[in-house]
Amino acid sequence: MEELSKAWLIGGGLVIGAIFGLLAQRSGFCAVSAISNSKLMHDYRHLDAYVAAIVVAISGTLLLEVTGLVDISTSPFRRPAINWVGALFGGLLFGVGAMLSGGCASRTLIRSAEGNIGAIVTLLAFALSGMATLIGILDPVRAQVVSSAIFLESGDASLSKLIDQPHYLLPVIAVLIGITFVYRHLRDQKNWSYVLYGGGIGLCVVVSWWITGVLGQDEFFETPPSSIAVAGPLSRGAVYLSTGEITGNHFAFYLLPGMICGAFASALLSGRFHWVPPAGSMVGSYLLGGILMGVGAVFAGGCNVGQGLTGLSTFSITSIIAVGGILSGMSLTLAWINKKTK
Repeated sequence: MEELSKAWLIGGGLVIGAIFGLLAQRSGFCAVSAISNSKLMHDYRHLDAYVAAIVVAISGTLLLEVTGLVDISTSPFRRPAINWVGALFGGLLFGVGAMLSGGCASRTLIRSAEGNIGAIVTLLAFALSGMATLIGILDPVRAQVVSSAIFLESGDASLSKLIDQPHYLLPVIAVLIGITFVYRHLRDQKNWSYVLYGGGIGLCVVVSWWITGVLGQDEFFETPPSSIAVAGPLSRGAVYLSTGEITGNHFAFYLLPGMICGAFASALLSGRFHWVPPAGSMVGSYLLGGILMGVGAVFAGGCNVGQGLTGLSTFSITSIIAVGGILSGMSLTLAWINKKTK
């Protein structure tokens, strides 16, 4: 049984990662593009894709939880400890870094698979700084930040639990708002393909909960369910290359190669794979952006995918704070860049 559950985690990580990579490559799925394009050009295609992903992820995750198929409350996002300092500060750092480097965690990974050397530079800086924060020189600082977490007596760090509301109420309200938001833009800009790609990415989150929470469970040793992330697997991948040890669960570890392979195959098939050298003036921004994203994501407990999609689907308080920090960091940096270039 143990070998079967392990096979589900490894195979599931590879397959879901490949599907995510393909969908993200085809749609240009990116939080930075969603923020900058909507604010600067009133182009809502990428924002609609992101909102569609969130709507599907929240809906599916809620269904799994209320039916009792997967105990989402035991996931790391809902542990009864609100790491508000790490979530807010790390989210801000991540948002600044993503905007400086020109792409969020998932987009940086996808662009690397497309042959963009600047993105590869950012990705390497991201992985190494994440590893340094996870097990290296910045680990004592991270531990100090984590120790400042607020512990809840309820045993469940969901927003619904905190404000004593039925668990389904807030997710349903969020889904209805998201559907209304996307529908308004669909009428004007006909962004159906982006919405479908985003919905597919959200479905990957839901299926991942099912794989890790049901199919990948060992009957003698239960483990908390998990879903899609980028920053964690990237940092742990760097740890593996340095030490040869696989840390974390097998599903998360195999997501990363799956994403790269899926994005690379999609880029080849669509004719979008090209080696693109970085502009010399941008190398510093790529490096700094990658470092800030790596440090920020580990402090926050996830990136725009781990916290901003998977964590948000659970209505975790820490995830909501992290998303607020990420959006604030991106928006402030975008305003600074615009002011600087005028």
